[in-house]
Amino acid sequence: MKVTGESLEYRLVSREVVERRLSRYTGDNRQRQTTLKQLFADAGCDHQHLLEQPVKGSKLPNVVCTLPGSSEKVIIVGAHFDRVSQGDGVVDNWSGASLLPSLFQAVNAEPRKHTYIFIGFTDEEQGEVGSRFYVHQMTEQQIAATDAMVNMDTLGLASTEVWGPFRHPVG
Repeated sequence: MKVTGESLEYRLVSREVVERRLSRYTGDNRQRQTTLKQLFADAGCDHQHLLEQPVKGSKLPNVVCTLPGSSEKVIIVGAHFDRVSQGDGVVDNWSGASLLPSLFQAVNAEPRKHTYIFIGFTDEEQGEVGSRFYVHQMTEQQIAATDAMVNMDTLGLASTEVWGPFRHPVG
């Protein structure tokens, strides 16, 4: 089914596909990183646009899938794939990380203006290591081109929060 928004067209990804990706939560953080990379590849993110970004201070990389658009404008969509040692970490935060390939697949189905950068961040449970590294390596031009950053964490347990640059600067 093709859905049209104000300026974004996308195709729905079936519930079965989303649930199958969510069910792949098992393993340690290294296995999760490998699984997320494979989920992106299975969703159609090719080798040219799928990379592992080495992160200073971490043994594991960020997983980055870039979906080019027709303009220089960027929307970043991120979620962390790591978990703490207690429990399975399904909600925090495989619920967000496993959804990234489905969002890529939905938006990839139609031409788009923005370039989307989907990022599975490493070591967020250790002090936001992956996301801080990503932000600090961005150039001034990359920052200026970024229209939005959507962070998905612990989906389905609380109301949605929206932070603009006026409320929560990255530092």
